[in-house]
Amino acid sequence: MLPPPKATLLLLFVHGFKGHDHHTFLDFPTRIMTIFTNAKANLDVESIVYPQYDTRGDFNAAVKAFAEWTQEQVKSRQEFNEKVYKKLEEDGQSSGSVPPVYVCFLGHSMGGLVAADAALYLDKLPQKSPVVGILAFDTPYYGLNHSIFTQAAYERAAGLAQKASGVYSLASAAYLPAAAAWSSLAVSKTGTTATGYDSSTQSRDQSSSAAVKTEKKEQKPASGGWGWGSIALGIGAAVAATGAAVVLNKHMNDGMQYVTSHIQFVGILWNSLQLKQRVDDILRLPIGFHCFYTRVRIPASSANNWKSGSRTFIELTSISDVTESFFSARNCSGQDEIEAHMEMFNPAKNFDYYPMGDETVKRVRVMVDEALKRES
Repeated sequence: MLPPPKATLLLLFVHGFKGHDHHTFLDFPTRIMTIFTNAKANLDVESIVYPQYDTRGDFNAAVKAFAEWTQEQVKSRQEFNEKVYKKLEEDGQSSGSVPPVYVCFLGHSMGGLVAADAALYLDKLPQKSPVVGILAFDTPYYGLNHSIFTQAAYERAAGLAQKASGVYSLASAAYLPAAAAWSSLAVSKTGTTATGYDSSTQSRDQSSSAAVKTEKKEQKPASGGWGWGSIALGIGAAVAATGAAVVLNKHMNDGMQYVTSHIQFVGILWNSLQLKQRVDDILRLPIGFHCFYTRVRIPASSANNWKSGSRTFIELTSISDVTESFFSARNCSGQDEIEAHMEMFNPAKNFDYYPMGDETVKRVRVMVDEALKRES
């Protein structure tokens, strides 16, 4: 007879801006389940993908909805476990106490921000939080890399606009700025530095830290701040980036309400103080945390004339020496950072797809072991 599982672990996946519950993660949730099974980790593991949600409007509302859904998943599994163990006792096959139900959030892009705020939300409730860790995938915890807003982003936004038909033509000079305007955009660098954190629950990855240091040096923040007009341009690039080739004419009847509702949702990416505070708050929780980010190399001879070197979707220059060990790069192919971001769970595009799966499982197992130690 197999020993009872140490714990029930729910791996809850949440997509990001304009993402999809099936198309975003592809087979990655199933792969993680397979690795756990083959590892014989003595854990009852289940991958659950959060249903597609509307990424517009109040970001906090999306966080609360996800947190409440998480509570429902945990309650349902707890009740199931209790019934099973009660039946075993009645049959004289009692195998000990009912194992705890743990949760690990796995979020892509802004889904990692939703997961972080949900973890903070659940931690403030009277009952004990079931969350043992957060694994993020290309989540802009410190904002978007300003290099995204270059010729590539301009061309994507222009291409999307040209697909639209109707009276309003976003491809006209009145609606799309010169490509040079993109390069002046950057997340505000004002704000406090990250606070210290005892990382004893997660081993420090020296190679990852060195890689982050190199990436940070290559990223040179541009001057200037963000205005609502800049954010709107970012929306256009983000919509194109996530593969949501929406025919804009379809939404003309909704007018600016459709546009501004999306601006409201992603607006948190331009609040540098809030972004830094969120990471600080997460690192204070007794849970594991790590973010994998995409890195793509583009030759200087490319059509967009970017300089050679690695490019990333997320902003790295704000990552402090204290927090850099919580971020590690994944090498991806693609025409630019945007495609690398979109195709992170495509093994044909992400060269580190399979190692990323293995490392994901290793990190989750550490998170669970640390949680079990705290309860013993």
